Amino acid sequence: MKRVATACLILVAFLLLVAMAFTASAQVVNLKIEAIWPTKFGTGAQKPAASTLPVSSGLSVVPVGMKVYFMADTTGSGANSVSSFSWSIALRPNGSTANFAQTSTIKDTLVPDLEGLYIIQLVAGGKTMSQTITASKYKGSTVATDCGLCHAVVPKAQAAWSQWRTSDHATMLQRGLSGMLEVEPNPTRGDSVGSYGANCIKCHTTGWDQTANNGNFGYLAHKANGATPAWDTSWVKNASVTGSYMKTNDTTNWSQLNTSYPNLVATATIGCEDCHGPANYHSTTGSKLGVSRSSDACMQCHAANFPGGHHALGNYWATSVHAQLPNGSHTAQTGCYPCHSGSAFVTWVKAGKSSNAPYDTTTIGGQLSPSNDGNVPIGCPTCHDPHTMDLRTTTFDTLRNGYQVPANIGGKGKLCMNCHNSRYSVKTRVTNKAPYFGFSDRFGPHHNPQADMYYGSNAYQYGDTTITGLMTHGSLADACVTCHMAPGANPGNLTQAGHTWAMVDSAGNATVGGLLACQPCHGTITQYGDIKASADYDGNGKIEGFQTELEGLLTKLKNRLPKDSNDSTQVVSMMYDSLKVKGNQKLVGDIYNYWFVTESRCIGVHNPKYAVAILQKALGITFTGIKAVGPVPATFALSQNYPNPFNPTTTIDFAIPQHETVKLEVYDILGRLVTTLANSDMPAGTYRVNWNGKDSNGLSVATGLYLYRLQAGSFTSVKKMLMLK
Repeated sequence: MKRVATACLILVAFLLLVAMAFTASAQVVNLKIEAIWPTKFGTGAQKPAASTLPVSSGLSVVPVGMKVYFMADTTGSGANSVSSFSWSIALRPNGSTANFAQTSTIKDTLVPDLEGLYIIQLVAGGKTMSQTITASKYKGSTVATDCGLCHAVVPKAQAAWSQWRTSDHATMLQRGLSGMLEVEPNPTRGDSVGSYGANCIKCHTTGWDQTANNGNFGYLAHKANGATPAWDTSWVKNASVTGSYMKTNDTTNWSQLNTSYPNLVATATIGCEDCHGPANYHSTTGSKLGVSRSSDACMQCHAANFPGGHHALGNYWATSVHAQLPNGSHTAQTGCYPCHSGSAFVTWVKAGKSSNAPYDTTTIGGQLSPSNDGNVPIGCPTCHDPHTMDLRTTTFDTLRNGYQVPANIGGKGKLCMNCHNSRYSVKTRVTNKAPYFGFSDRFGPHHNPQADMYYGSNAYQYGDTTITGLMTHGSLADACVTCHMAPGANPGNLTQAGHTWAMVDSAGNATVGGLLACQPCHGTITQYGDIKASADYDGNGKIEGFQTELEGLLTKLKNRLPKDSNDSTQVVSMMYDSLKVKGNQKLVGDIYNYWFVTESRCIGVHNPKYAVAILQKALGITFTGIKAVGPVPATFALSQNYPNPFNPTTTIDFAIPQHETVKLEVYDILGRLVTTLANSDMPAGTYRVNWNGKDSNGLSVATGLYLYRLQAGSFTSVKKMLMLK
């Protein structure tokens, strides 16, 4: 009995340990340095002082005398989230008295008081974590020497410094003081003409904080800190530090700063330290500077509290899908690199990969993981080289089916296309795999095949090569960028478009920028539905907005296709439904095209001609709808059909000189309605309708005499035609 009791106790203890281990493992917690920017202010101890530019880039290299923001990230803990936290400093420089502000909250702040290494310790969720930070003062970097002196022996670093020294960032303050940044009045922001003031200088210099004696520009220039002479009251004649001025091409103030305030010159730029952290300790000890491919450093200045131009681009980006990509559970897998990780994409670009290169998860994904910068969103450094601010240079020359895209079409949009293309070739997804199971996971292309749609290739074309390369928007200078990054109503104020990349707002309405992008070709439209189709593509007797017409085609195709076993409202898409389509290449092609158009997420707008062509081929439609074919006429007219007699198709032309409700109907000789060919409001123009000799039920009509009648406002005309089989 004793042995049994002992065994039971051991079993119970073991189960308790297993339960405790399971509970602890469910309590996910990670120590993070949190980036802070103007529109991300915390409260209480988290909120930066009014005199401080909220400099907290999230790097592990931090400024002496300025707040560092820490957080215990419990994402993924669910119901077992951690509720107790203990912050402490395990190691600090000799003489440091710095300590945490709260010590027991999920977020806390620390102000390092001396240069050197600090080991931060967090106890939470049953485990102890640590993070080393390096505190330093600012050294500054001029465009003439500084970083370039040491980094000249490291080619990569020398190239980065050389690129920065001629960039807009390096010369921003100089151009501001010289009146070269003057702007037109912006009523949304309340600007005066040519305003440039102290608020501008906070972001146009290095490490602004008037209260932290760490070598930053704001402290060194401020009269309250004993600066002799005090630059912040003399940088512009007859203006206070809170004032503004208007000058054009006047270098007086910049020259004055260089000659009278030599201690300010090295921090009178948007310099290396704004993105890599203060470098004085680095220059004396060789310690590493901070490096990150996230947008956090950019957001310090590009996420302002007011709308307008480049000042608030970060706010728009933060609302985009790009900013949220790493939050998806599948994106932590290396198979989703490089397009679901900003850091992986940069690695991809630097490796010189082309658009048709395989997704090398060993070389690219193997270098990155969620724990070593792999889960960085698609952000500023993903698309822009951080040293030049120019767009990264990439190639996009081939679709996955081998189609060579035109070299002179796409412009800046080709950068987007490196990710926004199908990962598959239609040849392998349909032609080679349809007779067998063989589908890796889905029947359609990978999500977002916009490049394939734009260039008119890599859909299933049913053997028709005449539509390959069919394009609608090839004349757009920069393809994706032209429309998705069109400026708002005020070119200096991107309140509606820009770096959200959205063509519709949260309510589904067209953005101002989106409408402006369409208007050069489509006239003064107030909604996308104002862009009418050139024909009645879905055959319902009405010429409607193009997207409505395309949705009609998609609905017709969807109704014909088998449905997903797990969702009866959705078309077959996954491998588990292979038996429903096995051996039927035409059916698999139809499914592929349904998803090709749907996943392009534009309702055909990226290439209306190609979208309509592949959907009509899937439906077996020989076009029989309404089509605009001529200019605005002077009078109403209904032409005689041709050919006449006909079998089975005939063409009818009509003209209306003004916007009217138009009805075109076919009757048999007994006056019974056979079918309606048109019934909608139509703008003035000359139109053509093809009738396929079928009634409203889709049945072929018999040999005989038929009447067709046009009603347009007060105009009515009737003519005869003969079906002869």
